[in-house]
Amino acid sequence: MGRMEPKGFEISRRAFLKATAAGVGILSLGHELLDFGTWARGQADSPVVRIPTLCNGCGNRCAIFAYVKNGRLWKIEGNPEANGNLGVICPKGHGYLHELYNPSRLKGPLKRVGDRFEPISWDQAYKEIAQKINLILMENGPQSIFWVNYPQPNHLYALRLMHALGSPHYFTHGSTCYTARNAGWVYTVGELPSNDLSDSRYIMIIGRNPAGGIDLGQMKRIVEAKAKGAKLVVVDPRHSETAILADEWLPIKPGTDLALLLAMIHVMVKEGLYDKRFVMERAVGFEQLEDEMVNYPPEWAERICEIPAKTIFKITREMAQARPQALIHRGYHGAFGAQYLNSFQTARAAAIANSLLGNINRKGGIYFPKTAQLGELQPKHPAPELPKVGKADGTGVPGRYPLGSYGDGIAHAIPELALRGELKAGFVYHHNPLRTNPNPKRVIAGYKKLDLLVVIDTVLSETASIAHYVLPESFYLERDEAVDTKHSGKRAQVSIQQQVVKPMYDTRPGTQIIIELARHLGVGRYFNFDIEEANRLRLKPLGVTLEELKAKGILFVGKEWKEGFDKLQTPSGKVEIYSKTLEQLGFPAIPRWEDPFVSPDPNDPHSFRLLHGKQAIHTHSMTANQPVLMALSHRYDMIRLWMNQERGERLGLKDGDWVQIKSMVGEGRIRVRLTQGIHPSCVWLPSGYGIFSKHLKTAYDIGLSYNDFLPTYFDPTVGHVMASEIIVKVSKA
Repeated sequence: MGRMEPKGFEISRRAFLKATAAGVGILSLGHELLDFGTWARGQADSPVVRIPTLCNGCGNRCAIFAYVKNGRLWKIEGNPEANGNLGVICPKGHGYLHELYNPSRLKGPLKRVGDRFEPISWDQAYKEIAQKINLILMENGPQSIFWVNYPQPNHLYALRLMHALGSPHYFTHGSTCYTARNAGWVYTVGELPSNDLSDSRYIMIIGRNPAGGIDLGQMKRIVEAKAKGAKLVVVDPRHSETAILADEWLPIKPGTDLALLLAMIHVMVKEGLYDKRFVMERAVGFEQLEDEMVNYPPEWAERICEIPAKTIFKITREMAQARPQALIHRGYHGAFGAQYLNSFQTARAAAIANSLLGNINRKGGIYFPKTAQLGELQPKHPAPELPKVGKADGTGVPGRYPLGSYGDGIAHAIPELALRGELKAGFVYHHNPLRTNPNPKRVIAGYKKLDLLVVIDTVLSETASIAHYVLPESFYLERDEAVDTKHSGKRAQVSIQQQVVKPMYDTRPGTQIIIELARHLGVGRYFNFDIEEANRLRLKPLGVTLEELKAKGILFVGKEWKEGFDKLQTPSGKVEIYSKTLEQLGFPAIPRWEDPFVSPDPNDPHSFRLLHGKQAIHTHSMTANQPVLMALSHRYDMIRLWMNQERGERLGLKDGDWVQIKSMVGEGRIRVRLTQGIHPSCVWLPSGYGIFSKHLKTAYDIGLSYNDFLPTYFDPTVGHVMASEIIVKVSKA
């Protein structure tokens, strides 16, 4: 594993810049699929057509304008109206365009015959899948079937399909990403908020890297805030892309973010720096908080998290001085999304610290965004009954994972449930669990145990490679999709992804595949509509027409956001500093210190905690096989393991040396980057590499994935993956 040389694709910096034409993604690279010569001869007199749509280069689904000339995609530009990207497009958005003409794309439905795939018709695929599913339903019941996806605008139709079949088993990737963060906020303030970055005077970001993530809207708003004099503090074991913009970088010891927050709360309480009126009128449990926080002075936290006590005092006092236009970022995946045993309590502590600043739903603080409330398909198209059985993963079940999200489930439990025989058949859509879930050997064993695996994808990913049937989805620029409410903000927006060019192959849109599967599975009565009718029904309460939305791509709807709140969506209607619900479920009602699950051996110079994070040019495992983006990885030597320079030198390493990494479940080789920009106790891998599907030739065997080293864990609150609880031994290869 871990070869670094490009495979069959080279591009110079000059050629790449020319191809992207100052950042508008011109698709002019010669390729037989593009047939550029023919296009060039016919394009001179062809008009340019601008079509609003949404980018699919990552989960942000930024609003874009696609330009088509002579039937071919010419370029894209950002839609300046969009809350999410404010007219900007990132490298992933530009680079992923080229996937439209990538020869690795699936060209028609496939059926596994022995150890190879054979092309079949859509009709045959649907009929055979339906026969097998119905047999499994008769023999094992509806609870034996599941659907898992990385959420798309059409996810409600996938959920509808599972409910129509009687199955509760709809899953997202959430347990490997954000479920601890969501639960922490929900059990404190009732819902997941947003960050009012552009109006903030003091911003602290803990373990989140929107510049590498990449969140274009957030980055523009951070830059705006700094231009107005705001201070930015980044707390991260690694000097990330976002830390480059920071006024202060705090290289915290990994897994100890909770200690820092507890100490900050201690200072606010002891020195009376909190918003007393807000706490008195809008929160419950402050007295219990006072009693608990005496245990966590900054001097204690310094020994745990290795941030100097004087720094903790300073930043806490500075934030309090700027309140309520001060915020601690709500977080995402890093630090407390799904990382550590203490992630849920860390998210709770972040929510409480913000509440003490009195910034809940305030300008420059944490606010509840406006989200478009789409209409229902019923009564014209009645919804199926809710399943009569609970989820086998234990989501929401007392004594198992009571705080887990029923809507997300615990997706990395699927292999375990399959190995136990509880799950017999599954659909995987816009997701690649064999590469993006922990402990791939275990994942492969589980998914191979299924009697039927159907994968809906655009390429033969790792998961598609072991499927019984592969249904090819049209590339995002080739299809119409469900209306979307992703772009929430101080005023709600509704958006739409629509077809820009004709499909090149025998592929179909995801929503169409769901509807056609339902009809073949005998539950067509719940899907007696097409995507256009469904979109019209869902837009109806918003007072906008489908034609208006298609013309603009994104529209503002509803009322503007206003400061303040009458009642939160918590049992008390207030900020629940002390949570009786958590107490009744057997969890600490007030956040308290909790050690990470595992820690490096301080007496072993080879022992490190393995961290991971995104680079701005790749999305999970989805973009690695894109030649233009992978060429950037090679050109800028980005596929490296970060290690603290002093630690590396003590191991006899030089920058660029090959190292061997080994954990209790996996091992691999990669080149090392020695740097002062990382905490000595950890090493860091960029995510998005380590592709092991031999069908993806550009990305195959390049780099490593942190999932190769992560055991299968389930935290006791929401069942998340504890993705940074990995101890590895690193030595010179």
